[in-house]
Amino acid sequence: MDSLQLILLGPPGTDVGAQAVTLSERWQVPCISADSLLDGSDLEENLGRLRRRFEQPDVMLNGFVLEGFPRTLSEAKAFDEMISKFGLAETEVAYIMASTGILINRLLPRKEAGESVSSIRERIMDYKEHSSALLDYYQERSRLHMINGNRSAAEVTNDLVQLGREETGSASFIKDEVALDRLIEKESLLVVDCIASWCGPCKLVSPLIDQLAEEYGDQATVVKLDFDSNRQVAKRFGLKGMPSVMFFQKGQLVETLRGVKPYKVYSDTMCQFL
Repeated sequence: MDSLQLILLGPPGTDVGAQAVTLSERWQVPCISADSLLDGSDLEENLGRLRRRFEQPDVMLNGFVLEGFPRTLSEAKAFDEMISKFGLAETEVAYIMASTGILINRLLPRKEAGESVSSIRERIMDYKEHSSALLDYYQERSRLHMINGNRSAAEVTNDLVQLGREETGSASFIKDEVALDRLIEKESLLVVDCIASWCGPCKLVSPLIDQLAEEYGDQATVVKLDFDSNRQVAKRFGLKGMPSVMFFQKGQLVETLRGVKPYKVYSDTMCQFL
């Protein structure tokens, strides 16, 4: 992410509100909650309230975590237009995903009087159904980060915090498939580490790829690509799982290493093509 601006979304049971508060405290930016700020479903009224909040110096200067909005595709497009008029960068989006069974188990102790398991399930499925177009919109624009919400709150928080950290590794992130295609065409030797925020093994491979970039950066280009925002890349190159490290030579995919390998395997593979 280029700035500390994030929209945080997730179905009931993912504790999006609590995560937004925690994240805003860690980033030291304002937390803007749709539930407390917005009233009713009128788009123009809601945008007016958001506009007045976003005009405040703490948001304009520091960034924000926006929780619970947008909820529809029309709201997303209107929000993007508003942000653009403020001169702010496009906002990244994190969606906390979790299995329906886990969400039901979390919500059961908090259920309202008379609420059944089937009604809780219906509430979850209704949210997922109505948010699908919204997620497609952000994914098509390479702005969507999927967070594994099946884990503990602390693990989810850690992944969210990572979104706001400047890249310190030697292998930089590329944004999307367009950037990937440019590099494939331009570079004689290209290494692409396809990773996902929810993938534990990816976190083990990432520092090895940084080490590869440090050692061979003057002879090859080494980058990372976010799988969740570029799922079409996996289909295009036949990737069967994460992490996957692809080696391209003169525009052609010549090797793919899947899973966690010792550093020597990545290094030896690199040397084959130098």
